[in-house]
Amino acid sequence: MTADTLRSELVALSRAIHGTPELAYQERTAVKNIAALLQKHGHTVELKLGGVETAFRARVGPPGPAVALLAEYDALPEIGHACGHNLIAMSNVGAFLLAAERAKDLGIGIALVGTPAEESGGGKIDLIDAGVFRDSVAVLSSHPSGDPDWEFGGSSLGVVTKRVIFHGVAAHAAFSPERGRNALSAAIRLFVAIDGWRQHLPADTRVHGIITKGGAAQNIIPELAECDIGLRAATAETLDEMQRTFAQMVEGAAMQTGTRAEIVDDMRLYAPVKPDARVGDLLAEELKRRGLQMVRGKFVLASTDFGNVSQVAPADYIGFPVSEKSIPGHSHVMRESSATDLAHRNAAITAEILAAAAVRIATDAGLRATLRA
Repeated sequence: MTADTLRSELVALSRAIHGTPELAYQERTAVKNIAALLQKHGHTVELKLGGVETAFRARVGPPGPAVALLAEYDALPEIGHACGHNLIAMSNVGAFLLAAERAKDLGIGIALVGTPAEESGGGKIDLIDAGVFRDSVAVLSSHPSGDPDWEFGGSSLGVVTKRVIFHGVAAHAAFSPERGRNALSAAIRLFVAIDGWRQHLPADTRVHGIITKGGAAQNIIPELAECDIGLRAATAETLDEMQRTFAQMVEGAAMQTGTRAEIVDDMRLYAPVKPDARVGDLLAEELKRRGLQMVRGKFVLASTDFGNVSQVAPADYIGFPVSEKSIPGHSHVMRESSATDLAHRNAAITAEILAAAAVRIATDAGLRATLRA
């Protein structure tokens, strides 16, 4: 079996996931479609892995330690698969099916792990907590890129998400505004403070957010306002410092408006990606063997819970292009590009590369020893 012989089934899977976008922890149709394809090829699928409803695992080779291939399949609100997770599913499911052809030769297992909720919630963190990666000798995955480069060995920002809630006092906005305390004004002041803060932050940080609640009607002083804010940095130390400053800014906005503020941690820390150089060398060999122009060590100003996995096991991923020119991620353009012939061709190539790398690790005890070292 080759990626070419699997191509039609993998593309059909990708299109099915792309056409039915599902949000974090709700990816039931995607898991059903993936499981059906795996079962068609004779594989047993362990559902609700680690107690997470939309996580799963399939495995070949002997029990015990394994190389893990990570599939993603969640979408973004409103704009669907504008991060191309349908292609992450396609390439890693394809890699597993190709690697399974060598099952009898494997010295350790190869596992396909379905990881939900990358965009929000941190499904991989749930699986880390459940011990899923405890015996992972190496972890491989993929991600479509809005740049026309093949990439590996990249790092990324860590991120935490904060929900800020301002509590005010309602009053008639025309008849008795002086009796109210405007929670929306507090939220606006917070965003003004953030805009001023950005100019003093390092270039490898990001702060961004939205106001999700701002009042019930124009003639009522808003008694409740909510904001979702993301804080990103290249190191945990910088992120800690940013969180302390942010808390002071929230309190300042509340003090200015006579409101009360609370901060809720909406999402656990997504750690910066820590690529393993030895796994990266292996991916580089496979990319070179196919004559692909590659970029190593690109710093990505985004975040992923793959970073948390990279902190507990040797890990790296391939970034593959879905466009011949640079396009913005998390956009309608990226969504449409993630279902093109180019995207599917490159996802199939990525499946071959990941399969080859996984099999090399699973059949080469000497290589595994260097990873343990």
